[in-house]
Amino acid sequence: MTSPQPLRVLAIAALAFAPMVAVAQVPFLAGGATVSLAATGTTSRVQVQPGPNSKAMRVYNSGTVVVFIACGDVTSVATAASLPVAPGTVEVLGCAQQYVAGITAGTAATLYITPGDGL
Repeated sequence: MTSPQPLRVLAIAALAFAPMVAVAQVPFLAGGATVSLAATGTTSRVQVQPGPNSKAMRVYNSGTVVVFIACGDVTSVATAASLPVAPGTVEVLGCAQQYVAGITAGTAATLYITPGDGL
């Protein structure tokens, strides 16, 4: 009786040398105008697009503090438990909603939000 070990080693070796399938990443393409959101210690929101047209949003935090954001409808509210966007960074997030809400720990910051598609 032969051991299955050599077959397992052969299968692993074959996988190691199998060609990798490249997946193209589509660059971000703006699908609407950029809007700004003045985030403070009180939640506020801005309409980013008239309907759920774009699947992503490019968010730039031009402030010096973290802004916590939430995507949603006209009733969306951001809290300190929402998604943090670090100061001075750009994030591309999956968000097909019409509104983005933001809040900070107190110091004001401005977010620039552009709807679109891609990374």
